[in-house]
Amino acid sequence: MTAPRPSKTHIGNHKLHPETLMLSYGFDPQLSEGAVKPPVFLTSTFVFKSAEEGRDFFDYTSGRKEPPSGTASGLVYSRFNHPNSEIVEDRLAIYEG
Repeated sequence: MTAPRPSKTHIGNHKLHPETLMLSYGFDPQLSEGAVKPPVFLTSTFVFKSAEEGRDFFDYTSGRKEPPSGTASGLVYSRFNHPNSEIVEDRLAIYEG
């Protein structure tokens, strides 16, 4: 499953503006070897704990099956999702409210 992404929206009592959030929202450096900025992920496929988990994630992501409540599909194949697109989606969602 995809790890939860950080969602820091305040520093102390100060609410961060969308322009500020766009700089780092949706990225956790600890998940990328401590890189301060998101690296470019040049991969098409991802590792699964088992073939069954890979099958299930693919089915969830492609819409063939509904994931169980409280679970996410995880990273499957770059045409569906990948770390860079998830970061961009999170940042663009800031403007959508």
